[in-house]
Amino acid sequence: MSEIYFVRHGQASLGAKNYDKLSDLGWQQARWLGEHFRDQDLNFDRIVVGDMRRHRETL
Repeated sequence: MSEIYFVRHGQASLGAKNYDKLSDLGWQQARWLGEHFRDQDLNFDRIVVGDMRRHRETL
Protein backbone atom coordinates (compact mmCIF):
# COMPACT_ATOMS: atom_id res chain seq x y z
CA MET A 1 0.00 0.00 0.00
CA SER A 2 1.26 3.47 -0.85
CA GLU A 3 1.88 6.04 1.85
CA ILE A 4 2.35 9.79 1.60
CA TYR A 5 4.27 11.79 4.20
CA PHE A 6 3.82 15.54 4.49
CA VAL A 7 6.55 17.37 6.40
CA ARG A 8 6.70 21.04 7.18
CA HIS A 9 10.08 22.76 7.21
CA GLY A 10 11.98 23.15 10.46
CA GLN A 11 11.72 26.33 12.50
CA ALA A 12 12.80 29.37 10.51
CA SER A 13 14.98 32.16 11.89
CA LEU A 14 12.19 34.45 13.08
CA GLY A 15 13.38 38.02 13.39
CA ALA A 16 16.67 37.32 11.63
CA LYS A 17 17.88 39.34 8.67
CA ASN A 18 17.28 36.31 6.44
CA TYR A 19 14.06 34.66 7.65
CA ASP A 20 14.27 32.00 4.93
CA LYS A 21 16.92 29.91 6.68
CA LEU A 22 16.55 27.47 9.55
CA SER A 23 17.23 28.49 13.12
CA ASP A 24 19.47 26.32 15.30
CA LEU A 25 16.32 24.58 16.54
CA GLY A 26 15.17 24.13 12.93
CA TRP A 27 18.43 22.33 12.11
CA GLN A 28 17.95 20.09 15.15
CA GLN A 29 14.37 19.35 14.07
CA ALA A 30 15.62 18.35 10.61
CA ARG A 31 18.18 16.00 12.20
CA TRP A 32 15.50 14.46 14.44
CA LEU A 33 13.26 13.92 11.42
CA GLY A 34 16.08 12.23 9.49
CA GLU A 35 16.86 10.00 12.48
CA HIS A 36 13.19 9.07 12.80
CA PHE A 37 12.93 8.12 9.12
CA ARG A 38 16.17 6.12 9.39
CA ASP A 39 15.03 4.34 12.58
CA GLN A 40 11.74 3.43 10.89
CA ASP A 41 13.74 2.09 7.91
CA LEU A 42 11.76 4.32 5.57
CA ASN A 43 12.81 4.57 1.95
CA PHE A 44 11.18 6.99 -0.45
CA ASP A 45 10.53 6.58 -4.16
CA ARG A 46 10.03 10.30 -4.62
CA ILE A 47 10.65 13.45 -2.60
CA VAL A 48 9.02 16.74 -3.56
CA VAL A 49 10.38 19.87 -1.91
CA GLY A 50 9.61 23.57 -2.22
CA ASP A 51 12.09 26.03 -3.64
CA MET A 52 12.65 28.10 -0.51
CA ARG A 53 15.95 27.77 1.33
CA ARG A 54 14.37 26.54 4.57
CA HIS A 55 12.58 23.80 2.61
CA ARG A 56 15.82 22.53 1.13
CA GLU A 57 17.67 22.82 4.45
CA THR A 58 15.04 20.65 6.13
CA LEU A 59 15.52 18.01 3.45
